[in-house]
Amino acid sequence: MIMKRYYSTRSLFCLVLILFMAGTKLYSQSSLLDYFPDIDILQSNGPSPGYFVLGTKKFSSDSGSNYIAVIDNYATPLYFRLQNGAAASISTMLEDHIIINEGNPKVFHVYDSLMQVVDTLNTETYSLDGHDFDIDSKDHVLLLGNNRIKMDLTEYGGVSDATIRDKVVQEFDNEGNLLYTWKALDHYQITDANLESPLVDLTASTVDYIHANSLCFDSDTSFLLSARHFDEITKIDRRSGDIIWRLGGKNNVFTFINDSLQFSHQHSIRKLENGNILLFDNGNMHYEQFSSIVEYELDEAALTATLVKRIVHTPRIYADHAGGQELLKNDNYLVYWGMESPSFTEYHPDGSVALEMDFSAHSFSNRIAKSDWNHRMFVTNTDSVNFGMWDGYTESPYLLGLRNNTDSVIVLTGYSTHTPYFYIQDPFPVELPPKAEIQLTIIYYPEGAGTGYIQDIMTINSLSPDLLIAQQVYLEGRKQDEESPEYEIMPDSVNVALDVVPSISFSEPVRMPDGSEITYLNSSELIVFREGGASGTDIAFHSVISTDKKIISITPDELLQEDKTYYIALAAGVEDYSSNSVQPGSVLFSTGETISSYGDNEYTDLAEIFPNPNNGNFSISFKSQAVRSVQLYSSTAILIYSSSGIMDNRLDLSMPGLSRGLYLLIIRDAEGNIISRHKMIIQE
Repeated sequence: MIMKRYYSTRSLFCLVLILFMAGTKLYSQSSLLDYFPDIDILQSNGPSPGYFVLGTKKFSSDSGSNYIAVIDNYATPLYFRLQNGAAASISTMLEDHIIINEGNPKVFHVYDSLMQVVDTLNTETYSLDGHDFDIDSKDHVLLLGNNRIKMDLTEYGGVSDATIRDKVVQEFDNEGNLLYTWKALDHYQITDANLESPLVDLTASTVDYIHANSLCFDSDTSFLLSARHFDEITKIDRRSGDIIWRLGGKNNVFTFINDSLQFSHQHSIRKLENGNILLFDNGNMHYEQFSSIVEYELDEAALTATLVKRIVHTPRIYADHAGGQELLKNDNYLVYWGMESPSFTEYHPDGSVALEMDFSAHSFSNRIAKSDWNHRMFVTNTDSVNFGMWDGYTESPYLLGLRNNTDSVIVLTGYSTHTPYFYIQDPFPVELPPKAEIQLTIIYYPEGAGTGYIQDIMTINSLSPDLLIAQQVYLEGRKQDEESPEYEIMPDSVNVALDVVPSISFSEPVRMPDGSEITYLNSSELIVFREGGASGTDIAFHSVISTDKKIISITPDELLQEDKTYYIALAAGVEDYSSNSVQPGSVLFSTGETISSYGDNEYTDLAEIFPNPNNGNFSISFKSQAVRSVQLYSSTAILIYSSSGIMDNRLDLSMPGLSRGLYLLIIRDAEGNIISRHKMIIQE
């Protein structure tokens, strides 16, 4: 019963463009978009701001082609172009630049914000290995290179002239001068490899004994190297080339603390600002093969590696190769799962999912970066527009300025939004002359909107036969709203799956009563989750709220137990963005065939239910006058009767059509809190 919310983006995006591009060359434009991946958004729960940069290493669909793309959190493309070859090892580590491994032979191209190549990174003497690179604060560059060596491996059962795939590391200064070349076989042994790995065969004619696939600066005097086939990370002195220490593998010198699993055939090592090591554990040689993200705190004096966290996808994913991660500016984790599905997941620091997308049926991006980088081929004069309160009848305009930063005409072909309440009044296409500015009129007209607060993102596109570029403006506006949101807590039935993810769904966006935002950090404060009922045992859980602030998803830390009754309550009030409050409420559900019944409890205001058992005609008497509500549920948690605003001392009910069996009577106070449950038996 996991709620899976996803949106297919390519078909929606193409439709919006076609609607707004009357008079343009639709044939060539739609042909380009045929290559854009159909991206499914599997979850969206308040991801970090910014844009994802993708570059295909492989494509799987019949109509696929290599491409570079920049997309937002809704998978809307802001840049898209086809490539003659693969685009790999993408990075945004240089401010206002992206770096892509591409070409034939492959090099690292450095692009500026106008998408012009301003620099090239490449090894000397040795061919470039495009797996990874790093740049430090002094603009020094670390690159991997390939080195093939002939070696006699007969003592290991191999051939006398085996080709060894060795690796070199080269460092260049900020002017491109080569500082040194470090050669792996000068410091390692062939037998340092994990000989149990199916990827290592010393009897083959070509032996990939190390498969170094990642490297990064560690300090002013050292760097780290990932030796995938060793299951090892090595720290190396940048001055002497000597090995300082070895973490993992058969030559490990560290004691692992709180981590009996360790890591295997890893990718994408990074040194964090706090000194910790972050890596993607592919898990090839684990007894149970699954991939995860692992962070270690190293004590290099005591030689201990303490596990800080291990993030494992639910359900588990096994990426036998590729994959990686990035720690984002807001401390979210971006994890890309190689050729597996989903394509990538963004996690909050507590391990809950912030965003998840999948385009694995179309293509595979071996590295995905996220930052605030975007092209500046054309730009808007503002990033956001607040239209304020709508007057109730007129169209509210805003003049949006756009500037062309290139030497060529840019033709604006259309735009897209997520709601119908904002639109551009001007007809398309619109020419944006070189180095010039124009204005477009955005209209806000929220008639028919079901909420008093409306947010949207307008994407203004320029689509040509070989390139899509776009810029975005965040829009918001208000309208009069005096209606409280409705909500539903699910599940509220029986035979619920043990791995259920309960949810609270609202009819419109909600926030805290003090006007602050609900996030993954505070959403759990609103919820009570217990076994047995309102006074039962607390269930450990974590929760997130969807990006649109309309769904709170509640994930138990452990599987629920069979044949148990559970209680979920929205225990604290929330409000919509017009300050209309939502009252607390609750439901019961069961992992068995019935919801457990409860005897009379400490609620002393209830004097008597009589008669009980009965034939559907019964009365409830109370000792005092107070505002109450009453609900009657069947044994399968179906609501039979509900009445609110009860103030009398006695309530008489007649339900002659009820089937015989056990029923559950729930009484709530004026705020909606459950204060009493009582079993009632209906007899013929």
